[in-house]
Amino acid sequence: MRLPDRLKRPPMGLRVAVQKIWPRHRRWVKAHGCCVPNCQAQSVDFAHLRSAANAGKGEKPHDIFGVSLCRVHHDEQHRIGADAFGKKYLIDLWALAAEFTRQSPDWEMRASLKLVHAAEIGDG
Repeated sequence: MRLPDRLKRPPMGLRVAVQKIWPRHRRWVKAHGCCVPNCQAQSVDFAHLRSAANAGKGEKPHDIFGVSLCRVHHDEQHRIGADAFGKKYLIDLWALAAEFTRQSPDWEMRASLKLVHAAEIGDG
């Protein structure tokens, strides 16, 4: 009887890259309206929220940090930052991103995360 091949594990301290892009989740988020109350825009982007903890320089954050914003609000959110944007429009973008993730039909993405509470996803 032959044993299965031995697994090759990465050296200590190195982690296997986490899949960050989930196309089904992105499509589902973009199918919603803009998260800014009373915005009537029909075209919506998948907007990533950035913090010091969720993306390195030149990298996109994981798709769990995504919300639906129209192009105008997406550009503004990048210009002034997620926290200032949330204060201006009285919305919690981090909680919205967590809720999009929690309700996402992409069960493979949710399973890969072992979902955490909204407070643990945001940066504060």
